[in-house]
Amino acid sequence: MTESTIDADIESAFRRPDKKTEIFFSLSSFFGILMFGLWGQIQFFSVAVLLIPILWIPLMYLTYSIVDGFNDPILGYLTDRSTRFTKKYGKRYPWIIIGAILGPIPLLFVFIPISTSVLIAAIWITIMMCMYETFATLREISHQSLFPDLFRYDDQRASVSGITMLVTVIAQIMGAISIPLIIASLGGVTNPAAFLGVAIFITIICYLLIYPYSRGVRETPEMIELRVKLDQEKKEHEPIVKIVKRVLKDRNWMAIIITFLLWGIAALCFSAGMGFFILHGLGLGIEVMVLPNLLALAFAFISVPLWVKLPRKIGIKKSYILALASAAFVYLAFFFVTDYLSAAIVFGLIGISYSACWGIIFNVVQAEGIDNAAAKTGKREEGTYIGILRVFSAFIYFFQTLIFAIVWGYFGYIPAKGPNQTSTAVFGLKFVMSIIPFIIAVIGIAIFYGMYQIDKEKAIENKRKLLELGI
Repeated sequence: MTESTIDADIESAFRRPDKKTEIFFSLSSFFGILMFGLWGQIQFFSVAVLLIPILWIPLMYLTYSIVDGFNDPILGYLTDRSTRFTKKYGKRYPWIIIGAILGPIPLLFVFIPISTSVLIAAIWITIMMCMYETFATLREISHQSLFPDLFRYDDQRASVSGITMLVTVIAQIMGAISIPLIIASLGGVTNPAAFLGVAIFITIICYLLIYPYSRGVRETPEMIELRVKLDQEKKEHEPIVKIVKRVLKDRNWMAIIITFLLWGIAALCFSAGMGFFILHGLGLGIEVMVLPNLLALAFAFISVPLWVKLPRKIGIKKSYILALASAAFVYLAFFFVTDYLSAAIVFGLIGISYSACWGIIFNVVQAEGIDNAAAKTGKREEGTYIGILRVFSAFIYFFQTLIFAIVWGYFGYIPAKGPNQTSTAVFGLKFVMSIIPFIIAVIGIAIFYGMYQIDKEKAIENKRKLLELGI
């Protein structure tokens, strides 16, 4: 059975969404990237502006990670089981919209200083982070669960992933330019009001995007009818403990989970460390972050066609490994940077792997893994599977901040000293962005290579079985 034959059979059973739907669906990335850009300021805001002790930061993120770890599988499971709105609005649409409306509010509140007490400020930020995480998880799990269900063709999945990556680049260009310049124009990185100004700006943009985004995540009448039918037949409802056990035994899905966790830790060490290195290592202003960010986005943009086409030539598994390897190369190369220009150029190169590991290739790998699981179980449980993936990825920030706290302490980096750091401390800032992420990335490559077993023939077989099962 050829891939084209399978696609023809799928099209006879499921309506192919039009290009406008693909574009509006991809606005999730614009929405998410802007909020992620704001989220990325929390760590610097906490240690360098509010002067929250370094060792408190991993505890804050550990609390957030634990809450996220509980929320992800529970919300995934509950949205899978929910039947309240399905007949009228669809399985995923209501939860996507609720999360999109409520999500920006607590993230905005993070940057409102409510007390001069460092302890109260730390508690306030942690609570707001957890609230933001809950609403963001509701939207993101539902959105990611909709992807393999709404777009059932490999070519369209790659197309949507490519559009999403382009939208991501546009959003990141906006964030890369606006965030540093707004902060600089409102008093610089030592002024809390500057961060609040950025938060207000991004919140307004996010709310303007909700309406067009909502048009891309509406489920077709056929999808709604199928979901109502499956709910009535109880094909999707099992105890969460049973599903979790099944997921943890799924070798391919665990390969996806572990690799994404390791890639996330490495990538965050690299990206989060850049601001500290530029400001406190090189002693430059935040406005110079514009160039390395734009270079990263330029390389991400240029590499989109490569990652869209490559899976069809060498397969999804090899493409993902190549993307992970390109990230490892960049991490290692950063160890040899000596000045701002070399740092900006090497940082820019991360865009090549970023467009694949966070976007195009990972989306396709994730959809392929869900297809494989559904073909084996006969059930559409996307929300629960993605929720469990997010249990592990929830701890990315905790591990990253813990690594930073340990390495910074060892090398003597003190954020309160600003750019007046010792040469050893500056070396530590670079070490945590290069050698550590490189080692983590290599481990991730080895694990994915050894564990992931879905080849092109297996993927086609899974699509055929899903058609036979009527799901």
